[in-house]
Amino acid sequence: MVAKTGGVREMTEEIWRYREEVHRLARQLCRHREDAEDVAQATLLKAAQHLKEFRGEASLRTWLHRIATNECRMLRRRPTPLSLEQLLETAATDDAPPLGLPEEAPDPEEIVIEAERRRLVLQALQRLPERYQTALLLKDGEGMKEREIAAAMGLSVSAVKALLHRARLALRKELQRHGLVTS
Repeated sequence: MVAKTGGVREMTEEIWRYREEVHRLARQLCRHREDAEDVAQATLLKAAQHLKEFRGEASLRTWLHRIATNECRMLRRRPTPLSLEQLLETAATDDAPPLGLPEEAPDPEEIVIEAERRRLVLQALQRLPERYQTALLLKDGEGMKEREIAAAMGLSVSAVKALLHRARLALRKELQRHGLVTS
């Protein structure tokens, strides 16, 4: 694949173009900012180191998502105690991307309600099995198509569709349990 695209340098530059997307995905997959930074860095490094192994059967984007997903899984398997600083930072920050400035000043109460709602949804999402989290984040968070998710997760397209359906049902059940959605 490297030869088809013009060489290692061009492919390395192409990988670099995806760095923000890789960082965003890592922030969504990982529970802590430091872990997300580590996963994103490891993803980009591994992609560059293993560039000659990229066969081009999937898109470069899908390949990078697969590496990031695997890096996050490996990180989760390692038992690491949380420091007080990590706990406080996780509770105090909101990693959601800015949505732009509104035309008029928002109601402070609405801001607090929306922040709490987002926190509860993220908590509900984190209580789901890892495969459900990954599928939902790739589909809804990254806007990937089912075939891209299938390639990233090593599944068939029909398995991804079923997985997304089950993940959404499980998330809805979690949200209903906490009164965030009605049946």
